[in-house]
Amino acid sequence: MRKIFCILILIFSGRNPDSFAQTESSNGIVINWNLLQNQLGENSFHEASFVIKNQSKEPLEAGWAIYFNTIFLGLRPEVNSEIFEIKHLAGDFFVLQGNPTSPKIPEGDSLLISYKSTTPHLKNSHAPQSLILNSNSDQIIPIVKYEVDQMSWKDFMAYSNGSEIFIPSPENLYKQNQELNLFPSEKLPPFLPSPKQWIYHAAPIKVSNAGLAVVGDKAFASASAFLIKRIKEGYNPQIDRKETPVQIRIATNEKIPSEGYHLEIRGKRVLILASDEKGAFYGVQSFLALLPPGFWDNQTSSIELVQIEIDDFPSYPYRGLFLDVARNFQPKEQILKLLDIMAFYKLNKFHFNLANDEGWRLEIPGLPELTEFGSKRGFSIDEKEAIWPFYGSGASVFNSPGTGYYSVEDYQEILSYARERFIEVIPEFGVPAHSRAAILAMERRHEKFSLAGNLEAANEYRLVDPDDQSVYLSAQNFKDNTICVCQESTYSFYAHLVKEVKKMYVQTGIELKTWHTGGDEVPHGVWAQSPVCTDFIRANKNVTHDQLGDYFRSRVGEILEFEGIQLAGWEEIGQTYKNGKAIPNPEFSEKNWTLYAWNAVAGWGNEDMAYQLANAGYPVVICSSSNLYFDLAYDWDPDEPGHTWSGVSDLYQAWKIVPEKLFLSQDKTMEGGEWDWKVQESSFTKLTESGKKNIKGVQGQLWTETVKSPEMLEYYLFPKMLGLVERAWNADPAWSKEVTTALKLEARMSEWNIFSNVVGQIEIPRLESIFGGVVLRLPAPGIQVKDSFIHANVQNPGLIIRYSTEGDEPTINSPIYSKPIPYQKGISFRVFSPKGQGGMTRVLD
Repeated sequence: MRKIFCILILIFSGRNPDSFAQTESSNGIVINWNLLQNQLGENSFHEASFVIKNQSKEPLEAGWAIYFNTIFLGLRPEVNSEIFEIKHLAGDFFVLQGNPTSPKIPEGDSLLISYKSTTPHLKNSHAPQSLILNSNSDQIIPIVKYEVDQMSWKDFMAYSNGSEIFIPSPENLYKQNQELNLFPSEKLPPFLPSPKQWIYHAAPIKVSNAGLAVVGDKAFASASAFLIKRIKEGYNPQIDRKETPVQIRIATNEKIPSEGYHLEIRGKRVLILASDEKGAFYGVQSFLALLPPGFWDNQTSSIELVQIEIDDFPSYPYRGLFLDVARNFQPKEQILKLLDIMAFYKLNKFHFNLANDEGWRLEIPGLPELTEFGSKRGFSIDEKEAIWPFYGSGASVFNSPGTGYYSVEDYQEILSYARERFIEVIPEFGVPAHSRAAILAMERRHEKFSLAGNLEAANEYRLVDPDDQSVYLSAQNFKDNTICVCQESTYSFYAHLVKEVKKMYVQTGIELKTWHTGGDEVPHGVWAQSPVCTDFIRANKNVTHDQLGDYFRSRVGEILEFEGIQLAGWEEIGQTYKNGKAIPNPEFSEKNWTLYAWNAVAGWGNEDMAYQLANAGYPVVICSSSNLYFDLAYDWDPDEPGHTWSGVSDLYQAWKIVPEKLFLSQDKTMEGGEWDWKVQESSFTKLTESGKKNIKGVQGQLWTETVKSPEMLEYYLFPKMLGLVERAWNADPAWSKEVTTALKLEARMSEWNIFSNVVGQIEIPRLESIFGGVVLRLPAPGIQVKDSFIHANVQNPGLIIRYSTEGDEPTINSPIYSKPIPYQKGISFRVFSPKGQGGMTRVLD
């Protein structure tokens, strides 16, 4: 596999090797990125090259530089030349330039530059992206024609030789799916999340011209109005007044648990009982979930009602979804659509990350710089006009996923929309780290007022000590993303922020209950060389440098407490360190701060931190990255986009989390090593009775470094999010209560078989239609050759497998696979949804 390159920098005069792209970019500069070597596992690395071709009619003069983005490159790649260097600027932003000056590239010539990184190349989407050429005359030229060397899953299998990770080859997928069977619909739960109890009665009834009549108790007026609105959107019969309509009665029953409901459909009578508004609303959602997918497509004159009886209630009060819009922005309309889907699946907390290093996304009256500067990403050498274009958002600030914000009116519309669906919107403005966008915006404010001679205004909300010489690097590779916790202007800024955001809630008639402060990933070394902090520590003898974080959290807590708001944050805000190891911090355990426990990566240690914190008295939300970080790639296929830092995570991985027995949530370590349940159980912290009460629920997370559009957002979420939906409503699965490992595995497969059938037969068809339909990620087919016949299967029975014998990609018109077919080399297979969305193609050779 090793390739030897004797000449590392070449000028190809007038040559166009076959591997080079032939189509010119708008300025005649064409660039190829080629993967030369790649090694996973121990001593991992990759080697690659840029080939820069000047196909224009004039030379590219000396002194040019090429800027690019990639999260997946080591910070000090070794360029195999003394003439060039690749320099890390900030975050995922790098520049390839001459050392000291890039040479001239005559017209028609090509330049090859190779480098070596200490990181492996894991995904095709991990290659450098969004290349920007800055000429020696400071002309900014986005590279339009740029091609990336593609890995196949076979290439990846060779690169990962000796690794324990699961390679999603057709044969491996077939083995993984071979215990799954297609179930009859009457053997399945009626929808997700699965109700606690249900029973089917007589055959379904058809409602045509009789119509539906909604009658609700006064206490449930909002649920009744919501149901009427939804019914009118999909059902439009020619009413026959002579027929008795089907009556939908929404009534009170005080014996039903909070948020629970009883739903009964028999004959021409629908009964929804609940003890509170939320329960009535979820009963309505369950009634809607029983309607066929066609109801959501267009207005139909008849609907079919399943005769069924359901008793249901949630296991957890907190059922959350986190969305980051700071890394890449999502329009308001997509947020509203997401809230609709969350409510339909009975999620009730929307954790909304509105600010981070790479962008500020909410208008704050009195601080216009936050959106005038902090909401924009684009290219300039000195970052004066906008934040650098992190995550490949492009040179221009316009039509960019890196640019955008919500006005006060937008945010209030989101709040109202969420309230109607019984969803609490929890804003997050991360501090003290992850604050680069705010820091730079407030520096622009400082500069503006300083030039005007108003030093008091200039310093009022400044977030950094300008003389701080501390050296640090954040988890996302920023060197300047942490605010100064030792100066009062920081707290003036935060108090102003809290007041203005609270005002948005109050004006909408909504209580701002919870405020998420972030608090995670504070880099080592911050504030160490800050004169302001040195003076502060000298003046406050009871505070050491190591205690500055706790001091800051106390101050922020006081600001929120004064406004009547409960503080929340990632698990780090409830931690301290002893002998270099994170442990619960007793100083804040009585504050009732809600901690979001995310770092439970199998094999990293402290996988039971959520339980340690809960036992120490902190309310805890389970957010485990290995199962519930939806920005992780679905699998190790090199064409599957997403992160891999916490492994990979598909629908099955999300579904099999066991919130109160987290050691059962993994089968292997992240690297594919042994993860013995019995051994882990013996070392895991046991939840005490009070600790169990402190587990408030679970939450899925979608960070958006690699998510650049609403379509990508939906692809990352669906159907993976359905695993979260099931666990948030039903907590620990039944299989986790079996006594032996063998019984657990047998019961888990049985339960997974049912769940995967519900997804394939019921939820995916509905997701294609509901709320305008969503973009779905469909699994690749499993394929196996046995006795000269080709066998195929799929992760979600009920989906359609199509094949082509012509050597091309199967389409919606290709034959449907229904039984083994005679072996023929080159047959391709692909999974489709009922409406024709397709997954990845697999070719059998």
